Amino acid sequence: MVSRYALNEIAAELDRIQYCGNDPSSYGCSMRSTHGLPYACELSSYAVASIPLESVHMFWRRLHFFDQGLCAAKVSINDEIDTIRKRFKDVDVGSKVTLKSKLREIAYPEENSMFPPPSKVKTKGAPKKPLKRSERSTKRNPSYWEYVDAFNSSQSSNTSVKRSASCYEPPKPTRIISMLDQFVPFIQGLIEDVVDVKADSNCGYRSTAALLGMGEESWPMVCNELIKELGKWSHDYINLFGGTERFEQLRMSLHVDGFSQVCWIC
Repeated sequence: MVSRYALNEIAAELDRIQYCGNDPSSYGCSMRSTHGLPYACELSSYAVASIPLESVHMFWRRLHFFDQGLCAAKVSINDEIDTIRKRFKDVDVGSKVTLKSKLREIAYPEENSMFPPPSKVKTKGAPKKPLKRSERSTKRNPSYWEYVDAFNSSQSSNTSVKRSASCYEPPKPTRIISMLDQFVPFIQGLIEDVVDVKADSNCGYRSTAALLGMGEESWPMVCNELIKELGKWSHDYINLFGGTERFEQLRMSLHVDGFSQVCWIC
């Protein structure tokens, strides 16, 4: 009921008792902490009686010399196949393609996308390249720490020069930014400017155009680019929006009315 390896380790601990004698301090307890087996100090107390089975960790007592009836048992994958069929019906097209490719790898292992290299690849040794006379020098390359020290010294010298120059610069006047108090305090110091675009139904497109540097009046170009994006990847967006009707509704909402100049999107 105990592994032969574990019995050999216990026998070695028994030999240690005879070697160390009556000095328990030299026994050590590593066998208990590393292997879960009784060490010499414990075994010395079992000298009269037998070693209890509970003192051996369960790992060394889980021994099976039989196949537990696996040869006679019926192994079936019907439940798994039914689950795969149900999942295949519920997922979208992309997931169906992925699931089918995984199943084909299992069903047809000889049909895969891996091919041998067109030419024999040399895996031993570095490629031999002709070296120039300057590359044959025995001068040692600087270590990484030497590069770091040189960089830090240059940075410190540049910082000292900047500090000395900044002492003579007049302080810059504080710029007043409108509507800055409407933002949370911890982010106000990071805001360089606030642009208040025209308050109409196209303020989102105006903000995008202003951030791209085109000016807020170029917002129809943003709508035009969105229409091109929807047309280029129409199949993906139809699946994303849940149907052709919603897709066409959003696409038509991006068209700019020539009279009112309003791009509606909801």
